[in-house]
Amino acid sequence: MLERLPNSVVLYNIAGACNAGLMQFDAAIINYKKAIKIKPDYAVAYYNMGNALKDKGDLEAAIESYKQALKIKPDYAQAYNNMGNTLKEKGDLNAAISSYKQALKIKSDYADPYNNIGIALYDKGDLEAAIESYKQALKIKPDYAQAYNNMGNTLKEKGDLDAAISNYKEAIKINPAYAECHSNLGDAFQLLNQTEQALVSYEKAISLKNDLNKAISGLGIALLKKGEHSKGLDKLRQGDGSILFNIKSGLSIK
Repeated sequence: MLERLPNSVVLYNIAGACNAGLMQFDAAIINYKKAIKIKPDYAVAYYNMGNALKDKGDLEAAIESYKQALKIKPDYAQAYNNMGNTLKEKGDLNAAISSYKQALKIKSDYADPYNNIGIALYDKGDLEAAIESYKQALKIKPDYAQAYNNMGNTLKEKGDLDAAISNYKEAIKINPAYAECHSNLGDAFQLLNQTEQALVSYEKAISLKNDLNKAISGLGIALLKKGEHSKGLDKLRQGDGSILFNIKSGLSIK
């Protein structure tokens, strides 16, 4: 199609999206640049190029690409949201939150920035404010499995394990194939010393995503607690060591 229509910015944008979907980020960026060369005010191509650059790990270039999109289209809420994600990945949480808030000024019923603000606030240690942000996301989008999962993580960090479990279960109702949430549910059961339920959750997580190291490690701990030492140690060797024993407390999940 591009041979027939070599000046089609839409086709270059689609080609970029296809390459990005195949994790061929350099090829995607070339496609987006060609689109921009033909149409310098093509905000969507700058936005998509920002996404490809972020996925490639070039965070500074991604931020610049989002800024270019916003110069052309100042009301581009998605660009502010994704720039916030990039700033968060850089570790600049305050700038990330500011970017998410700009997205919400433009589009007040946009659930993603509320969820992302919650994550940034969690990372800052402001757990109560994070929970309120997740609640705002869920008011807008009641079937937002990630927001339920993230709220579960925050409640778990607060020590409210029953509420955390309730939120994880809501996320799983919405998305039964959410492997990470099954693993997080296993962690909460583990902290309550409900070993059998933890085992079920970890095994479900691994059946959905067999390289989920956190779940494999959690399963190893649960098997050790159950007295199945050989199996437990084998799982711990397979896992990433993110779940560590604490001699005094019996178990520490990090």
